[in-house]
Amino acid sequence: MGSGEAARSRRRSSKPQSQSPLNVTMMAVAEEAGVSRATVSRVFHGTTPVAPSTRDAVHAAAERLGYIPNEMARSLAASSSDIIGLLLRGPSNPAYGLLFSELQAEISRLGLQMITVAPSPTEGANFERQALNRLLGLRVGGMFVSTGVIRTEMLEPFLDVVPVVIIGRPENHPRIYSVSYDENGNGTLLADAVAAQGHRDVAVVIPNVESSVAESLRGRVMAQRLEEHGVTVHRIPSPTFGAVKEGIAEVMALYDVGTITAAMFPSDVRLLAFLSHARAAGVRTPEDLSATGCDGVLPGVDLLGITTVRIPVEQAAVRAAAVMQSMLAKPGRIKVEHELLPGTLLPGRTLGPPRSGR
Repeated sequence: MGSGEAARSRRRSSKPQSQSPLNVTMMAVAEEAGVSRATVSRVFHGTTPVAPSTRDAVHAAAERLGYIPNEMARSLAASSSDIIGLLLRGPSNPAYGLLFSELQAEISRLGLQMITVAPSPTEGANFERQALNRLLGLRVGGMFVSTGVIRTEMLEPFLDVVPVVIIGRPENHPRIYSVSYDENGNGTLLADAVAAQGHRDVAVVIPNVESSVAESLRGRVMAQRLEEHGVTVHRIPSPTFGAVKEGIAEVMALYDVGTITAAMFPSDVRLLAFLSHARAAGVRTPEDLSATGCDGVLPGVDLLGITTVRIPVEQAAVRAAAVMQSMLAKPGRIKVEHELLPGTLLPGRTLGPPRSGR
């Protein structure tokens, strides 16, 4: 056994067994690997090339010690960070879940890192603002905001600290860059499809803006566009935060008295909740009552056959990541834009012509 290997062996045997990985320092890894602290820093932070054998020795030493690189310290020392914070609303929602996975993949591809905070379905705008404060406390270099709950004015204090990019929901603040789904276009596509089938009395569920900026806009656009086609619209408000089943009873009541032949919901999750209720009540779709949703990202959406609009989640993730990378590279020099990404109508089987006699 060589002297260097023997020394490393003695150091390993003298390491306290109860030491937490969070307490293992970069210097300890350097001593374990028999290299300088600067070399360990280069290996983990990628500042300059390191010989493969040295890199392997450092990684092996770090694994033995359970070392966890301190990204916070690195960010503070560099006065910058390649760690991006993401505020994500409801990852259990398929649209947000897909955005998270696509955005994470794209951020990694660009050589950046991402920390995500996600509120529970019952936590509102104030919690989301607190979550953004926590992200700042972690010294993130920029923040993605993908939620239809937090109000625009709540984001203003963060704009002078880090770049902020909104993903998904429409935004028109002059200082906030947004990569958004074209909800005006999405609502119009769906309303045109319903009107084209000959429906003349339609229920539209419309959440309030505090519950969801995007769903509220979709609902309002669908109602307005239907009226432009001469359709009688029965607006059904949904004021309760996170209540995806809200409005179902009102829709069924209108159907029971023969008032409506179609119902439009601002999300696929709401539509599925309705379809389950309708089936239990013996109401067939579309034979008895047509119904539409919006999002189009549910796994197996083609097999489900729901009529919806497919929002371009993958495109939004790629574009938002590229914008953030540019903002980090050129602080204060990227012109604020509000990009709109169009959706695609998926005709499905839940929309058909009105049943004769209704």
